[in-house]
Amino acid sequence: MEPDACRGCGPDLAGAVQSAAEVLQVAGIPEVRALVTEYLLVSRRCVCGTVTKADAPESAVGGPVCYGPNLTAAALLCHAFGQPGQERTVEVVNGLFGTGVSAGWISKIAARLAGSLHGFEDDVKTALLAEPVTLADETPVTTIEDAPAADGQGGSDRAFRPHVFTLRSEHLVWLGAGHTRGHGALDTFGLFERYTGTLVSDDCNGYARYQAILTARQLCNAHLIRSATGVAEAEPSRQSWATAMIEVLRAGRKAVRDATGADRDALTGQEIEQIRAACREQARTGITASCGRRTGKGGKHPAWVLAQRFPGKIDMVLHHLTDFTVPWTSSLAEQALRHVKIHLKISGCFRSLITTRAYCRIHSCLITIRLNAVPPMQAIRDALAGHAWTPLRALTPA
Repeated sequence: MEPDACRGCGPDLAGAVQSAAEVLQVAGIPEVRALVTEYLLVSRRCVCGTVTKADAPESAVGGPVCYGPNLTAAALLCHAFGQPGQERTVEVVNGLFGTGVSAGWISKIAARLAGSLHGFEDDVKTALLAEPVTLADETPVTTIEDAPAADGQGGSDRAFRPHVFTLRSEHLVWLGAGHTRGHGALDTFGLFERYTGTLVSDDCNGYARYQAILTARQLCNAHLIRSATGVAEAEPSRQSWATAMIEVLRAGRKAVRDATGADRDALTGQEIEQIRAACREQARTGITASCGRRTGKGGKHPAWVLAQRFPGKIDMVLHHLTDFTVPWTSSLAEQALRHVKIHLKISGCFRSLITTRAYCRIHSCLITIRLNAVPPMQAIRDALAGHAWTPLRALTPA
């Protein structure tokens, strides 16, 4: 582009010497409209009397009016990662592409995608079982179609408390939904009871069932720090030990970082024992400060429970000091549950435990392909076509 005239004295600049050129780029897209392709399926009658109709193209799935693989993949990507409900997804898709899709169609293609990912789920479980270190976490969810009835005492059936669980490594993510938080749900996944590596998790009792077969277990220090922060903020004058315990945990993490930065692959026995001794000392102070205290419902006071956790499970709290390959928190697992929490904030609930499991299967795939640099549109199209990407297929030579 050329300037029209000199901004100093005003004459035309045609033929003037070029002094410089600046590059300016504008990224944009053309107007996107759905391209409708109409096929005429001709039928012919043979001399034998048989009438044969031409086969529809592979992309024509459904009734007389259907939607192609690219539009279907775009709608599913919007519905899954964008987190809008079916009605809002319809508004977005129709607004972007000038189509007339319905909420029923969104529901149908989401069910198709979830059904096509059973092989992916099996393979990602197999791949995770081979990982030396995995991270686990869980979050409660609500459903409406199979919500338990009230028990007549202002509560509801405690046997149904649905949760979404995750088990993940750096590049693999599995999500699954269970009817409760404990091993009653965990046992149904065919995963946790078979894993023999090192598990990083919170102190949920459900995972304790599998400790005997684990190489080691690391308790998430971030969860412990949050609990200690809550205790210290509730009673700052009485629970100063909790603040000191937070500093001990952070000192342990700093010691590992400093050693790694110095190209060391382990802490000395003395360094480890100093941190363990400080942890035990603060725990004793906390036990003394809250020993025997009870809540209004008769349970142990949270500060007492937390203080007892450290000496009783110190090997799991500080395992990362002895194995630098093990992270000190399960924050990556928490990140894998972020979409679930966003969905609950937007929609308030899931429809049922069955649809929650379908949601988990879809998001397991979408998160894992992102971590493995697989284009999501391609992955969705391939899955709907019957050959979904899986971590085992990706690693198996052709």
